[in-house]
Amino acid sequence: MLDDILKSINNAEAEADRILKEAEAQAAALLGDARAKAQSMKEEALAEAKARSQEQAEAMQAEGGRQLEDAAEKAREEVSALKALIAPKRKAAAEAVIQLLI
Repeated sequence: MLDDILKSINNAEAEADRILKEAEAQAAALLGDARAKAQSMKEEALAEAKARSQEQAEAMQAEGGRQLEDAAEKAREEVSALKALIAPKRKAAAEAVIQLLI
């Protein structure tokens, strides 16, 4: 009878060790999966951030190009206005220069 009790205790201890080892293996597997998922999430977040940054840079570059074109158009308009302003006085200025040279 004592042998049966000792066998039961040994069997229970063996079963407890087996369950403990299984739990440790499962915990290690879960931890590995969690690390892999965290790394994947980190890489995805980084890729998304890079994509957003690229989009913002392209948008800013396009806006800069539009502003530059607007400024160039305004400058062309001002040059045209100045040419129109001086056109009537050009002949008189040329005659004045000729008179000074004579």
